[in-house]
Amino acid sequence: MKLDDYELLLIGYAREITAYLIKGGANPAHAQEISQDVLLQMLEADLLVPPEKMRAWMYRTAIRRYIDNYRRDKRYYDILQKHFFTPETLVTYDQDDYGFLYDAIAELAEDDQLLLDLYYFQGFLAKEIQEITGFSYSHVKIKLMRARQRLKTILTKAGYHHDIL
Repeated sequence: MKLDDYELLLIGYAREITAYLIKGGANPAHAQEISQDVLLQMLEADLLVPPEKMRAWMYRTAIRRYIDNYRRDKRYYDILQKHFFTPETLVTYDQDDYGFLYDAIAELAEDDQLLLDLYYFQGFLAKEIQEITGFSYSHVKIKLMRARQRLKTILTKAGYHHDIL
């Protein structure tokens, strides 16, 4: 086997691994990054491993890296959620003309308060809120929509009407 054929075989396996990781639920960018790292590691090893063993080794290495990255990211998001995005760390608003809004938000459930605060007052995007809270992207979007609806109901009952609501 020529080295060029060997490299082509490795690249083919890397593509297989990327598709496998994506099918297993990995983010496409992370799956591609992991398979490229495994491919690079194999190319830098300067070992000519038989193809039947090489494929299994690459899969095993890629899956282990994916699991390690998943655990690391989950731990990171748990730390963020536990220590940085608690009710005590939410921004206190000092604008008197919005007191009614803050009172209405205080009537909502803690999850709703957190999502509204992160989105509107902290300036996070829904994708970033997904990473902070650990909810899925669609879950964040739905919960934000429902929190806005509940807030609108509370404000309407209190006699506040606005075109933006």
